[in-house]
Amino acid sequence: MALQASKEGIWDWDLVQKTIYYSPRVYRFLGYRKSEIPHLFEDRKFQMDEASAAAVDEALRRVIQEGEDLFAVEPKVKTAKGAWKWFRVRGTPVRDALGKVIRIGGSLIDISKRMAAEQELAEERHLIKTLLDSIPMNVYFKDEESRFVLANLPTARKMGVSGPEHLLGMSDADFFSDEHAENARADEEKIMRTGKGFTDRTEHERWEERDDTWVKTTKHAWVGQDGAIKGTFGVTSDITELVLTKDEQERIASELDGQNGTMEEERQLMRLVIDNVPLHIYFKNPDHQFLIANQSIAKWFGFEKPDELYDKSDRDIFLEEHWRQTEADEAQIMATGEPMVGVIEQERWQERSDGRRDTWVMTSKYPWRDSEGKVVGTFGVSSDVSDLMRAQQKLENLAQTFEAKNREMAAELKLAREVQLALLPDEFPTVVGGGMTLNFGRLYRPAADLTGEFFEVLPLGPDRVGFLICEVVEQGVRSALIVSMLRGLIEKQMGTAGNAGEFLTGLNVGMAHLLVKSGLGIQATAFYGVMDLSAGEVQLSVAGHVNPIAVFVDGVRQLVLPEQARGPALGVLEETRYGSVTAPLKGFRRLICYTGGVKEAKNEDGEEFGLTRLLEAIERGGELPSVMERVSQAVEDFSECDEFRKSICLLGWDLTS
Repeated sequence: MALQASKEGIWDWDLVQKTIYYSPRVYRFLGYRKSEIPHLFEDRKFQMDEASAAAVDEALRRVIQEGEDLFAVEPKVKTAKGAWKWFRVRGTPVRDALGKVIRIGGSLIDISKRMAAEQELAEERHLIKTLLDSIPMNVYFKDEESRFVLANLPTARKMGVSGPEHLLGMSDADFFSDEHAENARADEEKIMRTGKGFTDRTEHERWEERDDTWVKTTKHAWVGQDGAIKGTFGVTSDITELVLTKDEQERIASELDGQNGTMEEERQLMRLVIDNVPLHIYFKNPDHQFLIANQSIAKWFGFEKPDELYDKSDRDIFLEEHWRQTEADEAQIMATGEPMVGVIEQERWQERSDGRRDTWVMTSKYPWRDSEGKVVGTFGVSSDVSDLMRAQQKLENLAQTFEAKNREMAAELKLAREVQLALLPDEFPTVVGGGMTLNFGRLYRPAADLTGEFFEVLPLGPDRVGFLICEVVEQGVRSALIVSMLRGLIEKQMGTAGNAGEFLTGLNVGMAHLLVKSGLGIQATAFYGVMDLSAGEVQLSVAGHVNPIAVFVDGVRQLVLPEQARGPALGVLEETRYGSVTAPLKGFRRLICYTGGVKEAKNEDGEEFGLTRLLEAIERGGELPSVMERVSQAVEDFSECDEFRKSICLLGWDLTS
């Protein structure tokens, strides 16, 4: 009755006999008679499109090879008349005593209308988004509080964010000056109140930390399908360049008008400026002789007045090595008409009475043209950068020294990390007792050179074992130091390792004492358990750590310890006494402990990976190493854009009878 109400067909595939059963509804879905219908899964390359066949391959691989308990695909299938339909297919595997899949049975329902509608809607949305993101205008919608609910890409770029999604929930007050944001808000409230907008209004935008801009704005009420006003929408075009060009043209015209009667005076003023600016300005003829020079360069060359420099050249001032290069540069400028801009030159002087040593100048040289455009020589502007160059040389020497020290530090950190990783156990004992076998597994992918995560498995007897996972709430050298302290404390506390609460109490007292002596204000979380196979029980205690995930016969869930077995992080309060809880092993199948970096990993939207995704990854089942690898891959895929990604540390065990 349930299947009939859901309009689903059922199928039953015997992988040993290579036969498949379909309910009558499946025949109606595909349009085949009972004697003609093909084997959908074995003939998938002929009955499905390429992508769907590949999806079925992958789903079968996960069920048959990886031990997953759900076969789930949504393939595109060809009917008897050659048409294509989409189906949602779900199935459950049946395994023999050796775990081999011998049969898969499940349901099938036609979802073609839904898929067609989704594809049509997705294509329509894509076309609209492409259009909005491509037009050279800002398009946006705002709610009744004037907050952005939709915007195109040009709007996001104008506001200085990377994409439209980063504008959602923000308003003009987050970008513009208070005055501009208040005026915009008043306009939008009036539009929503009256239902009347405006078209092509020129607006002066005043930003909080940017230059002013100008736009042509059209803004109207946003009316929903029910006729109610939901907010406003607007379209703006940037006209800043036009406004600024107009202002600049008006300014230039005004200046030219004021200069008409003062040309001679300005020439005199220009000469005064040239002679007094702290730059070396000169003009040379084609023979490289100075024809015009300002007071600054005359003084630089050791003359009292500029006219003492006229008819002289660099040959009269510098060493041959230098003047040959300057004449070659000037000859090339006159031949090609191409300037030489912003070049650093080292000036090599002849013997001078003032004992001047070599100097450096920043030089720009240009072709000197007459009123008809003919090149008649060169002119140049240079400035003294000797002090800057000498300082740069000192900085380069310091940089080389610091680079060498950084390499030494990097090598030491690499060695420290290798030592830290080497101390983590690679192999764990197999514990047998009480008719049960306990096997451990681990996965550790650190995110930094030195991290604060570690784990231990402590043998306590032939059928008893302790397991510990710990996380120092900091990264780097300080965390590695605390890890070393804790390892030493673990050795000292081995006498109490058979009691979970006493063991954590001892670690806390020792860590608090060491932190007071060292002056380090750091905490560490820990989860510790003692497995006693002969007694058939497990004893647990937690110090501020995240709760592990337990797999029972009847399902998967987070294991939350009662209040008496929970305490604060290690090193917070020296007087803390940790309790424990003892539970029977009956029904237990697996336990996976992890550190905070797993659940707290974030995607590009700031959303955490969270407990739900962690449970989903573990619920899919399989061998313990495969499950841990799946959890790690899921976290890494989820937080791919997080440049501050945390470490992934997992410790788990399987219990078999």
